Amino acid sequence: MDDKQRIFRSQYQAGISPYYHGVLHGLFVFGLGISLIMLALAQVQAAGWAWLGVPATLLFANVNEWYVHKNRLHKRGKSRLLQLIWYRHTREHHHYFTHEEMRVASTREYRIVFFPAYAFVMIAIQSVLLGLLCALLVGRNLGYIVFATAIAFYLWYEAMHFLCHVDESALVRHLPLVNTMRRNHMVHHTQALMTEYNMNLTFPFANWLLGTSDLQRSLLGTLFNGYSSQHLKPEVVRRYQELGMEPPVPHVQAPLEPGSGTVLPQSH
Repeated sequence: MDDKQRIFRSQYQAGISPYYHGVLHGLFVFGLGISLIMLALAQVQAAGWAWLGVPATLLFANVNEWYVHKNRLHKRGKSRLLQLIWYRHTREHHHYFTHEEMRVASTREYRIVFFPAYAFVMIAIQSVLLGLLCALLVGRNLGYIVFATAIAFYLWYEAMHFLCHVDESALVRHLPLVNTMRRNHMVHHTQALMTEYNMNLTFPFANWLLGTSDLQRSLLGTLFNGYSSQHLKPEVVRRYQELGMEPPVPHVQAPLEPGSGTVLPQSH
């Protein structure tokens, strides 16, 4: 990483509360989320066709994820809340992680990976309202299924995002979809491209549908592209040429020193 990123990381880490605990942050999100899913699904009885709510909710949530990422996280809004969301994502997250260094070195850095706890509460409330609407219009089974799927989608987002910011390993390199999203997210963290390409973090359906994938492939090829840079759109290739860089691809890097952002020398 360059000096600018290293300095930003040090300053950001210095501002993290001494009471923050990254593992507890993750346990809160995933523990509460899984509990809500189980409670909702326990209410479902002889759902039949209502299970079609699962793929419908996933596709709707994927397009919504794309919209929020592109038009809220990367565009400064007028309200204080929208400005806070924009600042935390564009000015903090995208300066803490760039295509040159995408990894965390300690659990305290989970604060810059996971959304704040209040974001999960907001998502849960929105999911309840969506579930209630479906229950009133169609039936209680669909309402519970849509609610559970919406919460599961959020957990999927958090898990996939976390996997995009861990060290390279054989597992993440060969795990289908995970490897695709790791490459996609690294491209997205190229600051010159971050407002244009690879907005999805769960699966790149909306990227493919709405033209913000950096790849020129079929839907199946886009989903399971892995680490390949062989199918870049011509305009993306031109952008890299103008930037004087090669397309970024996840790779094994020297270990990071926890708490400093400094790369440790490799042993021989």
